[in-house]
Amino acid sequence: MNDNKQHWPPGYWRDAGRSLNVYGVPGWLFLLYLFWFRFPSMDTLYVVSGAIAVFRILQMFGWSVGALISRLMRLARGKSLSGRPWWYRRFTDGE
Repeated sequence: MNDNKQHWPPGYWRDAGRSLNVYGVPGWLFLLYLFWFRFPSMDTLYVVSGAIAVFRILQMFGWSVGALISRLMRLARGKSLSGRPWWYRRFTDGE
């Protein structure tokens, strides 16, 4: 029995779960070019290319799309808690 399997180096499949990035821009952002086919004009192509360029520049400064989304979620949540859970009120406030 001839074993012709190619032997992969240790940890080769570790890269299988990484997200697709093209020059630091997330791959799903290039789906914006599909928007260009809906409204085919050069202005739309320039806007989409400009949006991708802006996200690339932000990536150069360390602000990835995921970091921007998590920062927006943190700002939307606010700084203080607006209430206490029912079990906290029940056992500490005597309700």
